Amino acid sequence: MFKIDYPPTKAGKTAWNRRYGLNAYYAGKHWAVRQKDAEYWHKLVRSELLKQNVPISMFNVPVGVKLWFNDRLDIDNDSTYAKLIIDSLKGLFFEDDSKKYVQRLELNCHDEDYILVAIERMK
Repeated sequence: MFKIDYPPTKAGKTAWNRRYGLNAYYAGKHWAVRQKDAEYWHKLVRSELLKQNVPISMFNVPVGVKLWFNDRLDIDNDSTYAKLIIDSLKGLFFEDDSKKYVQRLELNCHDEDYILVAIERMK
């Protein structure tokens, strides 16, 4: 389990949601910008894992990933964050994000100022 802090200001959080929320992708975000987004999230997730001393260990069974959000987006618009985070965890906790390795995704809301990520064994 680890967390990813939201930007500290309301304006920063709004800009972040405009950039990474699902609506930005539906609007036809260019592939090069999507690639930069993915690179940013890979670095962000790995940085948070290091900063929070989360032990990196590959699961040898299928996993479920639970995410908790507190932003102004509808929960279905947080699916872009889910994809970016899960893609960032590939090779660290599971080989890839196919059904063989990731069998459940759960999106939740909470009242904290961060995204909470939990990885759980399925079997």
